[in-house]
Amino acid sequence: MNRFRLLKADEIECRIAQVKSNGIALLLYKTARTDANLLDETVGVWDWQNDFKIIDGVLYGGIGIRTQDGYVWKWDAGTESYTEAEKGRASDAFKRAGFKWGIGRELYSAPFIWIPSDKCKITDGKCFDKFEVAFIEYDANSDISALSIINSKSRVEVYKFEAKDKPTEVFSGEDKISASKIKIIQDRCEKDAIPVEFILKKCKIEKIEDMREEQFLNVTSGWKNVKAQFEDERKNS
Repeated sequence: MNRFRLLKADEIECRIAQVKSNGIALLLYKTARTDANLLDETVGVWDWQNDFKIIDGVLYGGIGIRTQDGYVWKWDAGTESYTEAEKGRASDAFKRAGFKWGIGRELYSAPFIWIPSDKCKITDGKCFDKFEVAFIEYDANSDISALSIINSKSRVEVYKFEAKDKPTEVFSGEDKISASKIKIIQDRCEKDAIPVEFILKKCKIEKIEDMREEQFLNVTSGWKNVKAQFEDERKNS
């Protein structure tokens, strides 16, 4: 059976877990849609199913994957959400069953994510800012080794973590990107049929190795805009 790949940056959500006067704490999580998409991608749309059952008043969700000997099932209990109790409980049970299969299990290795108050807006003990993962990288053990989080509205980086550094440091923006980040740009270009030269032109650099951290962050966090700009140029050329 195929191993589920690690989650990409745009498949990970950020949720505010705690608000204090001096900042907020974030948690990384996945959605049920991500689990379903990865199941389709890895085992095939016809080779998995999910089900629910109640045991002693507790709702359990299960994911069954087809094997040569029939379906193999893994189950876990769900907890209700603050909004739609039953729907939230079912969704949570499904995601937890996904963890049992290994989908998104790498999120358990996330560092403590603290956004200081000067990088977010806290009013009357609440914060309504939205955040997203701009970049994530894993080590050989599938643990998170690098992480960048930006404010969804301002597109400004508010948190950066590298396993060898303190998590409170931020990118200077002046350092050139690593070989792994160069590959990320190249892979995205190949996937979406965008010439690397288009990215070089956008960043005003001669070769991909000259890309700076700040440019990498701008390109990857705004990839949808990059694709739209390329399509516009292609249509008008």
